[in-house]
Amino acid sequence: MAAAFYDDDGNHVKECTKCAVVQPIDQYYKYEHGGATDGRQQRCRLCILAGYREKNAKRAKKRKQRTHKLSPIHVEWIREQKDKLSTRETAKAFSKRFHDMKINNATVHRIFTGEFHPTPEQQSERRKKDTVSIYDVLQGAQDLSGSVEDYVETLANKKIKY
Repeated sequence: MAAAFYDDDGNHVKECTKCAVVQPIDQYYKYEHGGATDGRQQRCRLCILAGYREKNAKRAKKRKQRTHKLSPIHVEWIREQKDKLSTRETAKAFSKRFHDMKINNATVHRIFTGEFHPTPEQQSERRKKDTVSIYDVLQGAQDLSGSVEDYVETLANKKIKY
């Protein structure tokens, strides 16, 4: 433990145990617990704050890495709230019901509409909208009165089901 002392000029100073820089005593936080003989921390304020920043950065990195995937129970609970609560209220209630998990309002909306975690009925409806049968394409080509390029452009965003 580094204790405070007076330097050659008579200033009350102390050496930091981490950075080993001798600084005035006012650069150290007060610490009156335990074995501090001078009533100050062993590390200077800059080293303590740097340690806090480092710990917070590690925690933030871990928080970002942690992902909460929605289980079927979560999705089913959100669907049950569709006609009872708004999307915002559902997101708030979700975080209260499933303690540490938070969900975005947009995610709730996408679950309500079937964009995320669609029900089998919603999934089949989406497939019908996004796909077209090859037989329908051939039938459309036979009935075509305009150019083939215009017809193909109308099908560009749909998948052809063979």
